Amino acid sequence: MQALPIYERPTIEVLKGVDAYFERIFQRKLDVPAAIDWRASKIKEYIDTHPLLGGQNLNVVCKQLGLSMSGRQARRLFKVSTGVGIRDYAKNRRLSVAVEQLEATNVPVKAIAADLGYQSARQFRRRFKEYFGLSPLDFRKARWNRDLGTGHERSP
Repeated sequence: MQALPIYERPTIEVLKGVDAYFERIFQRKLDVPAAIDWRASKIKEYIDTHPLLGGQNLNVVCKQLGLSMSGRQARRLFKVSTGVGIRDYAKNRRLSVAVEQLEATNVPVKAIAADLGYQSARQFRRRFKEYFGLSPLDFRKARWNRDLGTGHERSP
């Protein structure tokens, strides 16, 4: 008879503040294996350096990057190499830019949404909340409260 696997009780970790929470989410959502195909790496680098250019035709991007492959081949290669779909990676990258803007500026959420290419502030808020569990405004308030609690100055 084959032995059954032993159940291991999951551990619960208490995170120390908002920073640890968001660091954990970013780490989980944006991690990509170090050893990926050079073509997928080139596409990833393009997305990382042009996060506001979401929705571009991947066939055109491949030509710009000098990759002799179709958009469909690029999507499959990216998914196989990184474990994340190219659309999901690009969306997550845009949301990470949103976090940086929410932390560093007092630009209205509506303007950030428009800058990132969202059709509406409502769509942006929905995606942000799906990803982080907080609305952009709640995120900004949490960061503001954290900065006040640690004595950091924020620029108006």
